[in-house]
Amino acid sequence: MEIKKNMISVIMSNYNTPEEYLRASIDSILNQTYKDFEFIIIDDGSTDDSLSVIESYSDERITIVRNSVNLGITKSLNKGLALAKGEFVARMDSDDISAPTRFETQVKFLKSHKDYIVCGTGIELIGNWKQKHSDKYICRTIPQKEEFQISLLFGNCPNIVHPTAMFNHLLLKKHNISYNEKYPLAQDYEMWVSCSKYAECANIPETLLNYRVHGGAVSSAKVDLQKKVARQIVQEQLNQLNIELTDEYADIHMGLLASRKKYDLKIKSWIKRLINQNKLYNIYNQKTFKKVLWNKWAEISYFALAEQKNIIPSVKILIHIPIWNLPYLFKIKFNRRIKK
Repeated sequence: MEIKKNMISVIMSNYNTPEEYLRASIDSILNQTYKDFEFIIIDDGSTDDSLSVIESYSDERITIVRNSVNLGITKSLNKGLALAKGEFVARMDSDDISAPTRFETQVKFLKSHKDYIVCGTGIELIGNWKQKHSDKYICRTIPQKEEFQISLLFGNCPNIVHPTAMFNHLLLKKHNISYNEKYPLAQDYEMWVSCSKYAECANIPETLLNYRVHGGAVSSAKVDLQKKVARQIVQEQLNQLNIELTDEYADIHMGLLASRKKYDLKIKSWIKRLINQNKLYNIYNQKTFKKVLWNKWAEISYFALAEQKNIIPSVKILIHIPIWNLPYLFKIKFNRRIKK
């Protein structure tokens, strides 16, 4: 299939989206300041009137793909990728709203950063966002390629918010990257793992999408499934280091770089094992790998030290920090003092 230069292929999957949300989402794409795009909408076996809503649009840029049964978002997105003709591929969810300049901004970025495979943007939460989040505006900084690869070994943070993503289609094709259909959930996490192996990824620090947070709690069964899938994706990466993520170390490992873990010498032991295995198998740049993991240990140690009032417990914490990592500990202290 010939790739059309400068064109964007927008891929949206719909399943029973309320009409108000669906129309707002479609309209936000059709009203982009960047006009050269095809809009591939996959209706994933909807049982309500949402397909009729999509069919009510007469814009020639829209292509409707109808699944006779519900295949799930991962397979639906791959259908869209297979049809895409654009130099760039943009994701969009059927209940979110893109800012008018979203495509213009992202195309400009990817054209001036040809070694980047994907870029996302900042988001503003709409709907019942206060139920689940403390911040209304979110834009995570994506580190350079080596550090991003390492961070993804511990979970999907930092990340690109999936419906903000725009891909360099040529790089996706070059490296044969698509969504992994083993994963009905967390398909974006696995996509970032794949992309980060070959090229740089980024978030543009502008709020260019309204991300809808629905009311109602996510079922505990779905939360459990999300955690299970995320752990499977982590395990696939750990397989390269010949490490099995046992239940004993799962809580230590998952999200280690994304949150403040409670001080525990098991964490140091686990970090040392990861570093030794990486040295053996040479999967990640060893210098960067050591820096990222030991810096996290210094951060954990810093907050443990901050809670201590006696000298002896403090000394016990300090002696477990590698001597070359002490400058980073003092850097944390200095930066937090500046912020205050």
